[in-house]
Amino acid sequence: MKIRRLLQGFTMVVLLGAGAAVLHAQDYRVFIEGGVSTLHDKHYYNVYGASLASTYRTGNNFTVGAEYPILKTLSAEGSYSMFRNNLAVTNFVNSTTPNDVLGFGIKGQRISIDANAHSGTPIKGVRPYLVFGLDLNRFSSTSGGAALAQSPGFNGVPGTVLKSDDTLGYNFGFGLDISLTRILAVRLDARDHRFGSPTYGLPNTANSAFTAYYPISGTANNLVYSAGIVIHFGR
Repeated sequence: MKIRRLLQGFTMVVLLGAGAAVLHAQDYRVFIEGGVSTLHDKHYYNVYGASLASTYRTGNNFTVGAEYPILKTLSAEGSYSMFRNNLAVTNFVNSTTPNDVLGFGIKGQRISIDANAHSGTPIKGVRPYLVFGLDLNRFSSTSGGAALAQSPGFNGVPGTVLKSDDTLGYNFGFGLDISLTRILAVRLDARDHRFGSPTYGLPNTANSAFTAYYPISGTANNLVYSAGIVIHFGR
């Protein structure tokens, strides 16, 4: 529900911003990016006498978004991202092999609303920028990850159900728009997204005999490096 409401709000803002930009013949932009997502959120913990560790694997990221001007050096930016960072859980005890690892398929979605501060005019065809904004993140298991949580189980507990996890966060970063033509540019972008560690609907402590729980907390750090194409309108 949170994702749907924020997406509706984002769509309205983009449409209003696009209309204002065209009316004022300003530099309204749409961009598409692909890149690498690294999610740093490592934890060591114990569940039912077993010593475990969880971490995320490096994956991919795909983003579409729009930017519309507010001032000469300030724009509002909205984007939607899909990314994949699988969760690896290592069992150091009661394992058939040393450091037995299970990899749970995890997919993510993100809606971001940002302020983009940039140079007023390109510098030799390059427009550097800084961004800061808010995120709504959703983490959920893939069908393969859900099946693995059922058997052999998550944190050693068979029959575990991993639910979608919505977390609010923020991001900051920088980038370059490199002009190719009057309406086309290449974008290079690096951002750091921070949010509460996903727990997939699992409690922090056991609430009954031999039920799954995930005793972690803290802040996750998702670095995204991407490159893509920018299309200019209204110039």
